[in-house]
Amino acid sequence: MLNASADLQSVASSTATSNNSGSATQVISPNPAWAAPLAGSSWISFANTGDPSVPGFIVVPNGTAVTFAQTFNLVGTITGANLDVLADDTTSVWLNGVELASGNLGGSYPTCSSLPIGCLTSTMGVFDFAQLQPYLTDGANTLSFVVYQEAGSSYGLDYAGTVVTTPEPGSLMLLGMGLFGIALTAQRRLLC
Repeated sequence: MLNASADLQSVASSTATSNNSGSATQVISPNPAWAAPLAGSSWISFANTGDPSVPGFIVVPNGTAVTFAQTFNLVGTITGANLDVLADDTTSVWLNGVELASGNLGGSYPTCSSLPIGCLTSTMGVFDFAQLQPYLTDGANTLSFVVYQEAGSSYGLDYAGTVVTTPEPGSLMLLGMGLFGIALTAQRRLLC
């Protein structure tokens, strides 16, 4: 008998995250005021824009908006998902073309954000299965973030999450039939 086992797909900010700035995505040293990177991820940007004390730091002009994206593939029934997001100054979050959260522009400006998604644990965007599941699909999925610079000097994005899938029962049956066929062929060869 074949048992269905869950598959865990991780999504996290890294140099593999693309962006539309014309420069490669890079891991940056976080601003000392920011929360630590989420487990399994790194603070990223299109330039050295995190910690102002690091040599080569650049100030991102106010009004800058850069889109960062990660595409990932899912196979099977989606049975769980979560996503946490940090940004300086703020970010919109999109999943497969659907906006899950919009950047809050022009609001009051506490540490590194005009909220709701900022660079502190208290201003982190937290998305659960109920919020993500309607927009996740079997096959290719794209998670994207429009990160805005509104005020201040530092700029960056950090995100991490997981998606859990379980193989479709039909896939398990096909796998079982294939294994049965291989065993039958091997047995015939042994008898000949």
